Amino acid sequence: MTSFHATRPVVVIGAAVGDIVLGLARLPHSGEDLEAEDRGSQIGGCAFNVARALRRLEVPVINGMTVGNGVWGQRVEETMQALDMTVLLRHRHMDNGWCLALAEQNGERTFISVPGCEGIWSDELLANVVPPANALIYASGYELVGEAGAPLRRWLLAHPQQKLIDLGPRLADIPADFIPTLQGSDTLLTLNRDETRYLCGAGEPAAQAARYAAQWGLTLICHLDQEGAWICPPDGAPRHLAAYPATVADTIGAGDAHCGGLLAGLSAGWMLDGAVDLANRVAAFVVENTGAAGAPDWVQLQRRFPVTHSAS
Repeated sequence: MTSFHATRPVVVIGAAVGDIVLGLARLPHSGEDLEAEDRGSQIGGCAFNVARALRRLEVPVINGMTVGNGVWGQRVEETMQALDMTVLLRHRHMDNGWCLALAEQNGERTFISVPGCEGIWSDELLANVVPPANALIYASGYELVGEAGAPLRRWLLAHPQQKLIDLGPRLADIPADFIPTLQGSDTLLTLNRDETRYLCGAGEPAAQAARYAAQWGLTLICHLDQEGAWICPPDGAPRHLAAYPATVADTIGAGDAHCGGLLAGLSAGWMLDGAVDLANRVAAFVVENTGAAGAPDWVQLQRRFPVTHSAS
């Protein structure tokens, strides 16, 4: 297959937080007492999960994640240093937040989040992140919601570089007028099944996403679990990329891994279909491990999911 050599840097804007992972048979009912398995703690957050996947594949990353002042901030910085990511953004008076991730036996995950400095944006803070002309930009929908996300929304609109925006489960809280402002730009929107239904309407996901893409002049990437992913461009028919078979440990970070793989392919100059196929492989690798920290390096990925077709 086409060789992988990433050259375009990826600006990763968003959250780095602590993840405490518990495994349990099912979620408790109100007032119920259940036992859980302690699966440890790690650094996560959508943006950090994406950055970790990119760095494991040796993609250059420009770090747009805030490091706080506290126990979690210290762990965040140490983990960034281990991945050779320079800290550009700091909050001197608040720690990073953390998340309790509940993983059920069926692989489903539920999050309870305690916010911290990662959700505080300002024009002054974001001025420290200067994307090169050839950069890719990633942003998570978690950081785009409400008044707190206004500086980041302005920052994204001010930069013409190609973007991947993962709208995420708080899609309903992103101002309704934001997505139309992306019309005609070199922006990819990535959504899971529920997000596709919310944004594009009920019905067959690929067909609804294709209609929305044509209406707004955007490219949608719909990742639909074991059904694989659909590329829905604004000016053509949807294209399907099959999923890779995986034995699911849990689905924590699966969508973030998909974003990381997609950005890695684009960074290496691959065409979109090849990049989405790479995203499917990275996501399949991650769900076979506990938590979001199991992103593969290139050798691990090729050993687990070897492919022979061209990505160019």
